[in-house]
Amino acid sequence: MKRAKDPDVRREELIDIAEELFLQNGYEETPVSDIVKKAQVAQGTFYYYFKSKDEILDAIADRYHKEFAASLEEVASRDMNAVDKIISLFKSASGFSLGRGKLIDYLHQEKNALFHLKMEQKGFSLIVPIFSKIIEQGIKEGLFDTEYPHEAALLILACQDSIFDIEHFREKTVEERKRTVKAGFYMIERILGIKTGSLTEPFLKMEQIYKEM
Repeated sequence: MKRAKDPDVRREELIDIAEELFLQNGYEETPVSDIVKKAQVAQGTFYYYFKSKDEILDAIADRYHKEFAASLEEVASRDMNAVDKIISLFKSASGFSLGRGKLIDYLHQEKNALFHLKMEQKGFSLIVPIFSKIIEQGIKEGLFDTEYPHEAALLILACQDSIFDIEHFREKTVEERKRTVKAGFYMIERILGIKTGSLTEPFLKMEQIYKEM
């Protein structure tokens, strides 16, 4: 007799398969029937774990950002000053994104706007508190000059998400990308009230940011 899979294992398997098919065919073009066919389970099994295709999309976004947030939490817990933490956070975020290039490419396709929106919503809710906490640390250390740590975190993430939009970033030359990186971190430095170059210079040395994307 075939042994039933652990419910958590089965759920993760369905999420893996759904993500693979969404990346391959697009969210709108992937019916639930394709997911269950590839998973070799009954349609009822899918609906035991997920009420709808939208719900499994939420699960994909949730898993991605929990992994992302965990990598940032590890950086935030290190024994270093707030400026070094912000630099390390952005380096960690860059490495995380580059390692998931196919998913990032997918998110920035116009046909996948819903998926992108859900990812952004999940991301902001998990990541803003991490940045806010570090900004508060920087204020206490006398390194950051802002009265609005939470709002500063929101602005920094919005700035980063907008200026490093993959689709438009890739259309630029390497020199244009370097200018974009410089402009982006200049704005973040202004938001935090820190010396010009504090963030920009370390990132201009990270060539993969503007050459590998």
